[in-house]
Amino acid sequence: MKTNDIVLAHAKYKLSLRNFVENGSELQVPDEDLLFWLRDNKRSLSHLPAFQHLEKEHEAFCNYVSAVLTLVDAGQRSQARELIKSEMFVLLSEEIVSSIAVLERAAK
Repeated sequence: MKTNDIVLAHAKYKLSLRNFVENGSELQVPDEDLLFWLRDNKRSLSHLPAFQHLEKEHEAFCNYVSAVLTLVDAGQRSQARELIKSEMFVLLSEEIVSSIAVLERAAK
C-alpha cells in the first residue's frame, strides 16, 4: 500500500469516527490500514527515527480515539463530540500525516 493510500485511509477513518459520534452510524474498523502498514513495514523501516516517531504518534491517536469511544459507550456523546472537534484531535491527526510524509522521504 502506498503512503498516499495510508493518508487517505486515515482521513476516511476520521470521517467514519465523526459520523459514528454524531449520528451513531457504523464505525469503520480502527485505522487498521495504517496499523497493518506499520506492522508490515516494521522490519524494513524500524531503524529510521521517522518510523519510530510515526509509531508513537499513531499510538497517541489511538489512545485519544479510545477515550472518545469510551465516552460514547458511557452515553456521553456530547463530550465525545467535543473531543473529536478539539484542536488536540486535529493536531494528533496532522502529526500522523506529517510523519508519514517525513518517513516516505527518509525511506528513499
